[in-house]
Amino acid sequence: LAPRMAVAMLLAGFVGKLIPGQLIGGSLGYESGLWGIMLATVVGAMIPSGPILAFPIVVVLLSSGAGLPQVVAFITSWSLLAWHRLLVFDAPIMGWRFAWQRIVSNLILPPIAGVITIGVMKVWYG
Repeated sequence: LAPRMAVAMLLAGFVGKLIPGQLIGGSLGYESGLWGIMLATVVGAMIPSGPILAFPIVVVLLSSGAGLPQVVAFITSWSLLAWHRLLVFDAPIMGWRFAWQRIVSNLILPPIAGVITIGVMKVWYG
C-alpha cells in the first residue's frame, strides 16, 4: 500500500499544478459557503475510486485553495454516497429499494458535516 500511496501523492502533486487554483478557490473556497459545500458533496459522490485516489484529490483541493468545510463535505460524500458503489454493489446485491433508502438516508450527512466544520472552525480559530 505504501508504494501505491507514494505514487498517488506524487501524481496528485502534478495534477495540482495543472488545475488552476483560482477555479478551485472560487468554487470550493471557504468563502463559497453552503454553495461550495453542496458542490463538494456532489463532486465527492461522483469520484469513482478508493482511498488511493480520493485522499490525494483532497490534498490537491486543499493546496489549491479549497476550504476545510468543503473538503470535509467532499470526503464525507465520497465515503457515504459514492455512486459507483451504488451501481456495482448496493443495487445488484441488496436490490434497488435498499440502495435508494441508503442513499436518501445519507444525502443530508455531508452538508451537515461541512456546516459543523464551519462551527468548529469559528470556535477553534475565533
